[in-house]
Amino acid sequence: MSKPEELEGPPTVDSLPASALSERGDSYDERKLISELNKKKDWAGLLRFAQGKQRQDPAASDWGVIGGYALFRQGDYQKTISVLTPIVQSNPEDIGAWNLLGEAQRRVGQPGQAVRTLERASAVGRTSFVTFFFLGEAYRDSQRLDRAVPAYREATRLAPEFAQGWFELGSASARMGDRSQATAALDTLQKLDPALAATLKERIAR
Repeated sequence: MSKPEELEGPPTVDSLPASALSERGDSYDERKLISELNKKKDWAGLLRFAQGKQRQDPAASDWGVIGGYALFRQGDYQKTISVLTPIVQSNPEDIGAWNLLGEAQRRVGQPGQAVRTLERASAVGRTSFVTFFFLGEAYRDSQRLDRAVPAYREATRLAPEFAQGWFELGSASARMGDRSQATAALDTLQKLDPALAATLKERIAR
């Protein structure tokens, strides 16, 4: 996956939705402005910018995704879903839109729908660790730990520096009774984030 500026360095859970912004914008100046607004967490400004550009070019799905991202950051997950659903239907190769849609569905309390969305996304973008992590979260919330574990494992394979991925893999493995895999995840996590590793160690010991 091509990483936007916001995902340079070790990724965090909070940074993952920003992967939907990757390579959006028609020029360097537009991409720079999108990045700056995101860093400032000026979601209202980003939404106004995206909506203004979309009025100029209604057929450009990129601006719809950027607007959907701003709505997501504002916590308006239902409206995010309304904006992104027609975009993925008309542009099914847009992995960033699929990822953001699935996570919005999970956060609004629709983990089953999120699973279906993100399974579709995983078929489109086999190299997106964001897809597999969000899919693991959706499986977990759907009480399908047997499916969450391989999704988290794939996320950590694609992004071995992603500490939260190892934490969730270890937690899910421990709940499944797989102490070997949970301990292996803990060993890796201790090198990435000792504080998070301490929390995982407590969970494994329960």
